[in-house]
Amino acid sequence: MQQLYLYILIASLTIASPGPGVLLTLTNTLNYNLRNAMAGIIGVAVGMGVISIIAASSVGVMITTSQLTLLIVKGVGAAYLIYLGVKLFRSVPRALNQPLSSADSTMPSASQRFRQGVLVSLFNPKPIVFFMALFPQFIHPQQPFIPQFSVLSITFCILVVVIHSLYGLFAH
Repeated sequence: MQQLYLYILIASLTIASPGPGVLLTLTNTLNYNLRNAMAGIIGVAVGMGVISIIAASSVGVMITTSQLTLLIVKGVGAAYLIYLGVKLFRSVPRALNQPLSSADSTMPSASQRFRQGVLVSLFNPKPIVFFMALFPQFIHPQQPFIPQFSVLSITFCILVVVIHSLYGLFAH
């Protein structure tokens, strides 16, 4: 774990690059404000945690080595992103200067925003490949796997929350 700073740099750059999670965070922040977008941000982080576990297991190997499985994951992910895009396109726009009332019925519940964040992460196959390529570079085979893996995964999830929150601060 001597290279933790390098891992943090690589993970931060990856998280900050535009993708479905960042788009969800920006959309939620602009529509509902940063405080209300936090459930989705935490959902994205939890989804990434689940993906890191998948990538560290044989399921990750199966997904990346089986063309059919990878195609299915990509197809489901694309369909889900299209669904989110259509849903966003059909939603009634809210003026940015219009205050968001707590009784606003158009805002999804916190659990819905959380679930959306988890699903956006889970249906994106790129993080699985990313974790499978990145983790071995920072895990020393002479040391126990689980503590090293846990530090890397938890660090990544914390970085997701921090970086997405920064996106939300700058967007709002």
